[in-house]
Amino acid sequence: MHRSITRTYLKHYANVHDGADELMPLTGAQRRFQHARSTDPRDRAQILPVFLEFPPGLLSAHRLEQAARSVLLRHPALRGVPDTAGGVPVLRIDPLPESPVVREITAPGTDRALWAALENWPTGLGSFRVLLARDEGRDLLAIGFDHLICDGESTGLVLDELMSDYHSPAHEPDSVAVTALCRYREAVERQLAREHEASGPEALEHWTSRVRDAGPGLWGTGPHEPSPSASIWQRVTLSGPAALRPFPAVLAGCHQALAQVEKTAPVAYTWGGQDGAGVVGCFINTVLAHPQHDGVHDSWLEDLEFVDTPFDEVVRAARACQALWTGHLDLVLTLVDRTRRPAPVLEGVPGTFVYVPGHRAHEPVVVSALHDGEELTLRVDHDPAVVPGAAATAITDTLRESLTDSGQDAR
Repeated sequence: MHRSITRTYLKHYANVHDGADELMPLTGAQRRFQHARSTDPRDRAQILPVFLEFPPGLLSAHRLEQAARSVLLRHPALRGVPDTAGGVPVLRIDPLPESPVVREITAPGTDRALWAALENWPTGLGSFRVLLARDEGRDLLAIGFDHLICDGESTGLVLDELMSDYHSPAHEPDSVAVTALCRYREAVERQLAREHEASGPEALEHWTSRVRDAGPGLWGTGPHEPSPSASIWQRVTLSGPAALRPFPAVLAGCHQALAQVEKTAPVAYTWGGQDGAGVVGCFINTVLAHPQHDGVHDSWLEDLEFVDTPFDEVVRAARACQALWTGHLDLVLTLVDRTRRPAPVLEGVPGTFVYVPGHRAHEPVVVSALHDGEELTLRVDHDPAVVPGAAATAITDTLRESLTDSGQDAR
């Protein structure tokens, strides 16, 4: 009889939980990020950033502090810190900090120093990092999210709420935190129940077919110190179905790019939980291996039927069929839809999303696609210590050509 990894984990969690309100189980996606963090000698979080630029002196640190505290009350996962209880990985929900949660600093002289300010966050301020960096030229709002807590969809939700609370500050009663904690626990428990159900024979047979011919992974398979990433940019004009729904086309392009390089591992991407809408901390992390038949556009729809299968079960399926792939990832894909989330407006002044280079490359290659109307901006970040620049350029070129061809085919 197959015993799912999720069921085994929940059994161990039940032995250490003992009714403690502050201890939450980890979802399958969170377990993957927790494992990645545990292998980092410095125990560093993987940071999802949002950078917003406003005119100098526009932002009020006091109003921003009030807004951030309201967001923290409504989304307990943002106060969560990965921990272990009796040797079992858990998410410990800390109370709202007594000290300020927003740090106001003079803008650092370099991009790397700004990243260091986000990464070296004071212990006790939780996983939600809000930094207001000022100089005579601009106010830069830098928000860092622990990827164990948030996917890209969650960062957009939190930013919307933060800006709304900044405009209309309101005192949140203590009952809000209690209700939010119950809501988060219920959402996580529902997701874990789905993950257990999605770990049966049919799902594992599906994922086995996906990973059977996948490569073992080409870049960064051994331990190494992540270095600041190098970035390559491309802009692509979309048309046809891709202009309305670019994700399948981008995913297909990523697959096509990796398939041209021998021994590369599958693509990974996150997907919002089915019942977790509006609940920060609930998302799915899945993979796309090399499909043998109809291509990515069709096989991706099949994958959605088994999207709740947690990452560790997909790795287990690979080992069971003696595939070369062992769980390493060469490329991770994220897509941000700016058509639904334009830059916020404060005091009648629209902010500007900016990109600050210099962050550590957590995966060998990260493809970030920003969808804005008929234009798609591609940023391919890679770790130059493990991925040759020529390989990153080839991936970028293949992506651009694939997306251009998909638009021509649609016409």
